Amino acid sequence: MSVGSGILGPDVRFEDRLIPSLEEMERRITHWKGVGARVVLTSGSFDLIHLGHVKYLTRAKQLGDLLVVGVDSDAKIRGRKGPGRPMVPERERLELLAHQRPVDLLYLKDEDEPRWGLIKAVSPDVLVLSEDNKYSAAEQEELREYCGQIEVLERQASVTTSERIRQMHMHMGEQLGPELGRAIQDQLPELIDDILTRR
Repeated sequence: MSVGSGILGPDVRFEDRLIPSLEEMERRITHWKGVGARVVLTSGSFDLIHLGHVKYLTRAKQLGDLLVVGVDSDAKIRGRKGPGRPMVPERERLELLAHQRPVDLLYLKDEDEPRWGLIKAVSPDVLVLSEDNKYSAAEQEELREYCGQIEVLERQASVTTSERIRQMHMHMGEQLGPELGRAIQDQLPELIDDILTRR
């Protein structure tokens, strides 16, 4: 395979980048390690992809040759963040990530995945975690059994997806508040009259 073809070429080739199973991921990674590639793994929700995500992925890719990204499924995110999330459905999040230059392979992590299934399948040379990861120090030590090294990256932007969503809701409230107030005020006499006539 030449450098200009396959997942290393300029085309997105989404279906080639999205790996359907842990077994297939392990097979692909074994191939890439066999030709000397240094494999990096990271995971996340990547909901409402923003500059912080893109910079984070770029930093992660700089630590090796092949970047594998695990993406939390819609069900997994809902279980952790509530029914209003994700804002962007999993298929779209996966495709958006496939268009990011640093990303080589993708895997959709469902809520019934075995614990650390993707980490064990990839056995990355470098596991990249964000500084606000949920792993305890003891868990990170346990993870070293499956990884060459663990790198913890600081946030690459001052605003997280959750903060961005809160800002959008606040901004929407600021814009809609006066309009709703006027609409309610215009309709209030009719509403009161309707309530009184029902008694």
